[in-house]
Amino acid sequence: MSFRFKSKELQHFNWIFGNAPCFPVHSSKISIITEPNKFYETLYEKFKDAKRRISIASLYIGTGELEKDLLKVMMTNAKQQQLSLKILLDYQRGTRGEVNSKTLFESFIDKESIDNCKLSLYQTPKLQGSWSKALPSRYNEIIGLQHMKLYIADDIVILSGANCSNDYFGQRQDRYIQIEDKDLVNFYCDVIDALSDISKQLAGDKIVAPKEICRKEFEGRITDLIEKWKLLQAEKLSVLGNDSKNETNTWIFPLLQMGDFNITQDEDTTCNILTSGLKGSYFRLATGYFNLTEKYEKVLLKDCKANISLLMAHPNANGFLGASGPAGGIPYAYSLIAKKFWQKVVDYNQISRVRILEYERPGWTFHAKGLWYYPPGSEVPWACVVGSANLGERSVRRDLEAQAAIFTESPDLQKKLHEECTKLHDYSTESIEDILQRNIPLWVQATVGLFRTYF
Repeated sequence: MSFRFKSKELQHFNWIFGNAPCFPVHSSKISIITEPNKFYETLYEKFKDAKRRISIASLYIGTGELEKDLLKVMMTNAKQQQLSLKILLDYQRGTRGEVNSKTLFESFIDKESIDNCKLSLYQTPKLQGSWSKALPSRYNEIIGLQHMKLYIADDIVILSGANCSNDYFGQRQDRYIQIEDKDLVNFYCDVIDALSDISKQLAGDKIVAPKEICRKEFEGRITDLIEKWKLLQAEKLSVLGNDSKNETNTWIFPLLQMGDFNITQDEDTTCNILTSGLKGSYFRLATGYFNLTEKYEKVLLKDCKANISLLMAHPNANGFLGASGPAGGIPYAYSLIAKKFWQKVVDYNQISRVRILEYERPGWTFHAKGLWYYPPGSEVPWACVVGSANLGERSVRRDLEAQAAIFTESPDLQKKLHEECTKLHDYSTESIEDILQRNIPLWVQATVGLFRTYF
């Protein structure tokens, strides 16, 4: 591709134009939301005002009053505007319990009598057939999930790691970046449509199963979709490159991860980003669930030249704290994994380059994830990755994830990204000493190695 980053701060990332389609925008088309309640308010207003389409990919939709109000405004608008309303959820999570996403959707469909709404429920191929019934509810979700978080209204998409649920609209901290770009939204709609085609469908009060999934065939479909958009956007970039009045200052690269179908675009690109950081630069990473793969560990400790900070949830800010059964041990499992990672930091003699921090805020849980890149000497980031993936085993191997890498030369957007990052770190402390002294239940120590790829 002829187009390249021209600034010295980004030139070493030019390889990314070959990895993913590039969607050039002006920074004024990007808004950063930092508060969960503002995230909800934005969703409500965008869905209320949509004229042509609403498309959602989420793990599930909750069943509280806020979610009911959100679904009601979507349904009402769909009926009045005759717009397309498509919702893609995970089958296991969306049908858990007697009252769930599916039953909520059914009640609105019956009440509103509208037929231009489609609910798709993705089920990992690993669970189809007898396996779906072999494992009890909740536990079958560890096999693999539809985990993408995309919220689309007309030509606007909000990229997030937050689910469409009350917990995520109050005191659960995540990230939320809103982008207005028709082409980018069309790309994500294509992805949602492709997954919907291989998902179960709600028809009346019944669930209709799709034809049996051929994994190789679907892998080819997603690969073709990515390549199609790379070519379309290459043509657009070529035109913009010859336009002297072009005001583009920001470039967005959507990244997909679908372990079920051997799509590893997000993992490969994230590793390359971490490897490409210049000496003297700074990566600030965040994850709600600290469980790095061996590949990510190797990249961070051996291949990455930049300084690194890793922000994770303190056990008190982990959403699994106090959960019944084995899930209650998950916060301690993450602490144990952090201990083992730190031992590798010591072994690789990287203590001066790597920091581990924990987010703790009274009454809040932490679910934010992604990274920010600060070039050498810069006090603001010039790039970030945002979306649903957690840099961990589940995200790479088991779940469907949607991310975006954003590169910008806009001082205004760089400042906003820095403010977003700083706000998250306002509730963090460097915590490796506390982690090393933290007591881990023996049963967690005995089992974490066996089940590490499941959480």
